[in-house]
Amino acid sequence: LAEIYNDQSVLENFHAACFSMIMSYFFNEFVAPNSKGGAGSASGLPPFDYEEFRRIAVHAILATDMARHFEFIGMCKAQSERFASGSNLPLTAQQHEAERAQLAASILKCADISNITRPFNVSQRWTRRLNREVTLQGNIEESLGMTRSIVVDAANVPASQIAFYEACGRPLFNAVAELVPELQFMSDQLENNIRNWGFIKCNQKVPEVPYGLKQSSAFDLSTSTRAGSTDSAPGFLPKRSTCASAMPTPASPTFAISSSTMENAYLADYTLNAGDLSNEIGSADHPISAPSDSAPQMPTNTGVSLPPHSRRSATVAST
Repeated sequence: LAEIYNDQSVLENFHAACFSMIMSYFFNEFVAPNSKGGAGSASGLPPFDYEEFRRIAVHAILATDMARHFEFIGMCKAQSERFASGSNLPLTAQQHEAERAQLAASILKCADISNITRPFNVSQRWTRRLNREVTLQGNIEESLGMTRSIVVDAANVPASQIAFYEACGRPLFNAVAELVPELQFMSDQLENNIRNWGFIKCNQKVPEVPYGLKQSSAFDLSTSTRAGSTDSAPGFLPKRSTCASAMPTPASPTFAISSSTMENAYLADYTLNAGDLSNEIGSADHPISAPSDSAPQMPTNTGVSLPPHSRRSATVAST
């Protein structure tokens, strides 16, 4: 892949190419050349311009390359200045599309590293999984005689997280919140998570009630619309009830979960310490199983046509 894309945003270019192939195969009614005059017209909706959509989508995907992170933040700030001053008004059709593409890229880039703005009980668990993934990748690299591209120091995970939040996360999310004030809650949660990692760094344990978490002393799920919701989360976000009374009663008592059990499960997320973290990320002593050459056995009654070149299609055909 690196040779195909000349070492330039390799995975991002690959993802953009996969996106186009998926659209071409599964959504041909939008990709077809006559889609501008056809798609949407029968239902009374405005015609769908796939070419414009693809340009914006590809631009957004390529923007997720972290090698261009600070260049992109500069573009976000420049767009905010244009919006505030109105210096580029009136917009031409080309400028209008360029501004939309930049805004779409900003939102997708925030989604790409959104873990740092999730409620801390969720963000912390993802951090452990990401560190474990990087460690396993390093094990593979060493087995091939290569140098580890990233080294995870289990003893200094809080410090490394704080450094990433402050150097990479804060400038991006603050810049995007300037563009879209409704997304300010992301920056607020990011600051709460910096405080949480700072607490862990100093005390080698998470706070009993992480900063930014709506939680009573007993963590009463009946009074919380979201487990792990943030004080700064805006009202326009959809809410899902997690109280025991709103949950369907399971048919079998084997799967019945009491409210107290759920409380313990959520509170168990806050039991991180340095020892737990080192166990989570793995080590070079842990063997890595070789990938299986056999095609996965997938269900045949999915009702979805499959690309003829896929391994899943071969499995389905053989059955």
